[in-house]
Amino acid sequence: MRCSWWARASCTLSSLFYFASQSFAAPTDIPSAASFYIPSIPHIHANPDINLQLYGGHLSADPNATRASPTDVTAHLYFFMVKNRRTADKQRVVFWFNGGPGCSSFDGLMMEVGPWRWDGKSEHDFWVKPGGWEEYTTMVYVDQPPGTGFSYTSTDQFAHTIDVVQAYMLEFIKNFYQVFPEYKTVDTYLAGESFAGQWIPYIADAMLNSTLNIPLRGVAIGNGWIDSKSQYLTYLDFATKIGLLKENTDAWKKVNKLTQDCSAAFDRLGGRNPMKMKECSHIMYSVMDSKAHKQDGVDMCINIYDVRLEDTSPACGMNWPPEMPAINKFLAAPEVVASIHASAHPGTWTECRGQVHLAFHQDDSESAVSILPRVLSQIPVLIFVGDQDLICNYLGLEKMIKDMSWNGGTGLGTVQTQSYSVNSLPAGTWATSRNLTYVKLFNASHMAPFDIPDITHDMMLRFMNVNFSSVIDGTARIPSAIGSDVKPHFEEKLDTGEGQGTPASAKTPQQNKAMWEAYYNAGSAALVLIIVFLVIGTFVYCRLRRKRVQLPTTTHDPNEENIPLTSHRGMADDEDIDSSRRRSAKGKERAKNVATANGGSNVEEEERIFDVGDSDDEDYKHNK
Repeated sequence: MRCSWWARASCTLSSLFYFASQSFAAPTDIPSAASFYIPSIPHIHANPDINLQLYGGHLSADPNATRASPTDVTAHLYFFMVKNRRTADKQRVVFWFNGGPGCSSFDGLMMEVGPWRWDGKSEHDFWVKPGGWEEYTTMVYVDQPPGTGFSYTSTDQFAHTIDVVQAYMLEFIKNFYQVFPEYKTVDTYLAGESFAGQWIPYIADAMLNSTLNIPLRGVAIGNGWIDSKSQYLTYLDFATKIGLLKENTDAWKKVNKLTQDCSAAFDRLGGRNPMKMKECSHIMYSVMDSKAHKQDGVDMCINIYDVRLEDTSPACGMNWPPEMPAINKFLAAPEVVASIHASAHPGTWTECRGQVHLAFHQDDSESAVSILPRVLSQIPVLIFVGDQDLICNYLGLEKMIKDMSWNGGTGLGTVQTQSYSVNSLPAGTWATSRNLTYVKLFNASHMAPFDIPDITHDMMLRFMNVNFSSVIDGTARIPSAIGSDVKPHFEEKLDTGEGQGTPASAKTPQQNKAMWEAYYNAGSAALVLIIVFLVIGTFVYCRLRRKRVQLPTTTHDPNEENIPLTSHRGMADDEDIDSSRRRSAKGKERAKNVATANGGSNVEEEERIFDVGDSDDEDYKHNK
C-alpha cells in the first residue's frame, strides 16, 4: 500500500520499529505479532480516508512439527489479516476461505470482501476502496489446505482426507492465538464460498469439539458445494427453469438421462453421499454444451459462474472475473511477495493449484451436509446464494435444506420467507429457522460479494447480530429491511429544553466506547506526528550545527532522505473509478489468457470442473 506524502514519515517510523523488532526480539518459538506487520504493499494505492492495519505471513500448521527433522518441509499456512477500521458494538473476527480444493483465499481478498479493487485499466495496481468487510470486522484470509496459494508443505504432506484438513486448521488456529492472543476471546466466525461449503462445516465441527475454547459464534457459506447429491440432481431443473434447456428437446432428454444415471449411482452407495461422484460429473457439461456456439469464428459457451455471461470455450467461466490477469501479475511481483512476508513459499502464486486438488480424495470423503446438523445444534449457520450461478445454484441448495433434518425438524418448516431490501431496493429473500438462515440474492453470481458488495456486507452484519443502533458512521448506516423489520440506526438526541430534557448526547455504552476509541486513535496519530517532527527537528538542528562547525558552505541535495517506500504509479483524482460500479462489472471485457498474465509462460490445458479423476493437470481451476 503506497503511503500518501503526509503519511510517509509515520510509515518510515513504523518500518523502523518493524525491522527493529525483527532484529532484536528475544529468541522464542512463537513469532512476535510485529514480525507479521505489513507497513506497505507496492502497487496498492492508499486512500486517505481509509486507514488499514495489515498483517501477514506463514504459521506452522503441522501438529507433528516438533518431531520433524530440521531438513523436513512441514506444513505452513499463509494468512493475510486486515484489522477492523471502525468499531461497531463489539469486536469480531472472520476467517475467510475460498474453495477448490486448492484455490487461494486471495480471490476473496482481491475481488470480493477485501479493502481494495482493480481499476480496470492498470496492469497490476489496486486502489483502496470503501465496502470491504474489514470496516467493522477483523478479516483473516487463509490459504488452506497446505500447498494452496502462498501456503506450502512437502508434496507428500498434501491433505488427502478431511480429518487431515481439520488437524492442519486447528494447529494453525492454535498458533494464530499465540501470536495474536487478543483475539482468543473475540467473537469468531468462519466464512467462504464454493468448495469452502465442504471445508467450513468440517472445520467448524473440529473447532467446536476441540480443547482450544474458540469462541465460534457462527459460519457463513456463499454458493457452497455442500451436498453433492442434491446439487448434482438439480442441474436439469435449474437449467430448465432459467431457459437454458427446453423440456422434451433432445438436449433436455440427454441431460435428463444423465441425471437418472446419477441418481441410480447414488442409490447403489447405500446412503453414502461423497463430495464428488464421477458418474454425475457430466451433467453440468451437457447443460453447457447445449448453449455452445460460434461467434466471429470463436467457440463460445456459457459462463458456469454467471449464466448471464458467455466465455470462450473450453474456459466457460475460467477467464472470469476480468481482474484475474492483474491479480496474477500483482502476486507474481517479487517486491509484493516480499512485502507481504510470503517469500518462504517456493515458486509463484497460483489461484488454484491442481496438485492440491487432485491430492484430496473427494470420492472417499462424505459431503459436509452429513455433519451440518451437528454444527447447527451449536451455532447459527448462514447459507447465501447468488441466483445467477449455475455450478452451485440455488435450487440445489434449496433441495438440500428441504431434505435436511436439524434441531428437531426437517426443512425450514412453517417459517415465512421474507423480502430483503437494501437502500430501498429489492436485494433478495430471507428465511430463518432453528439456527439456519437462508438468503437468496438477486442478480448475483457464484461470487456474490463481487457483484453486490454493499448488500452482502449488510447481510453479514445482520447475521452477526451487529447492534446497528450503536454504529455511529460508515456503510452500516445504509438502510435495509427484512420484511417489516427495518434496520435501526443511531440518532444523536438533542436537548430540546422541554421538561427535564435529555442530554445533548445520550449515547449507549457501546457508542461511548466507539467515541473514546476515536479520540484515542486521533491522539495516537497526533503523538506519532509530534515524535516525527521532533526527530526531523533534531536532525535539522544537528545538520545546521554541523554545517557551522565543519563546513563554511554547502548545497543541500534535494533528493537526500527521499527514500521511496513503494513503487509509485500515479493516477489523477479524476481517474478514480466508482467502487460500486467497478465491483459490479462483469466479464464482458474478456480477461487475457492466464499464460499471458504469467509473462507468456506455458500453462497446461485446464480440465473441466469436478472431472479430475484422470488428469495430472497442475493448473486445474475448480470452484472459486
